[in-house]
Amino acid sequence: MADLIDFKRGKLHFETREALCQAYSMNPAADLVLTGVNHDHRIEPWWTLGEQRIAIIKAMKELGIALVTTPNFSLLLDNPRTDDLHAMKRIAITFEEFQREGLPCAVHPNGRTYRDFERWSKFIAERSEIETLAYEFITGSGQKLRRQFHLDRLADLAKASGRELDIVVRGDPQVIPFLRQFYRRVIYIETNAFMKTLKRRRAERLDNSALRWPSARTIAGETVDKLLSHNVEEQIAFLRATYYGCDAPFAKAA
Repeated sequence: MADLIDFKRGKLHFETREALCQAYSMNPAADLVLTGVNHDHRIEPWWTLGEQRIAIIKAMKELGIALVTTPNFSLLLDNPRTDDLHAMKRIAITFEEFQREGLPCAVHPNGRTYRDFERWSKFIAERSEIETLAYEFITGSGQKLRRQFHLDRLADLAKASGRELDIVVRGDPQVIPFLRQFYRRVIYIETNAFMKTLKRRRAERLDNSALRWPSARTIAGETVDKLLSHNVEEQIAFLRATYYGCDAPFAKAA
């Protein structure tokens, strides 16, 4: 989400969907999802925009954005507890602003204690307009010792809501099978294929349960379009076969 915003001028970098899609080489017919997950220095400026946020949200809607996830304002161990509560409140306010302007939004229920998630459980259960959650398993929640705590809390949120919910996930794809037990749809944002392409790596199939990434050098001036397309196709097929219960072997990318 932060990549679309000129924070100094308080407006989007792109005035039309065509300009946005051209800048990122995207199919204009694609469903566009903006993720609010980012480092603190990339998401905190969103809050500082104040009332300018509403005009930016309206502009995002004009671009035909299908879904946006709220910024994952941080809850930190070494800060006063009131900072955590402020971060949670800002997430809720941000959600309300997007929804009020008619842009579908996924709540990112950031929390680090049982009580945090009890609050989120009540918030979500009382608001039927919340249809989608978002979560990241990259930083603290992605650590082995804390991952199951966060997964269990997300399961609790889904059960307490009393209705079917979707969830948008970033980070460790191994969480997908667990979450699929409790959420109607688990939408995984895949970033590995893009990063591997930047590093000039090409997906190579070992079998139907693994990929390897050998070097794929390019010459000066050569585009990586074909390499990216190949890597995205292979990675998506691998994720579907491994974490979404596809019985048939995934198809070989061209």
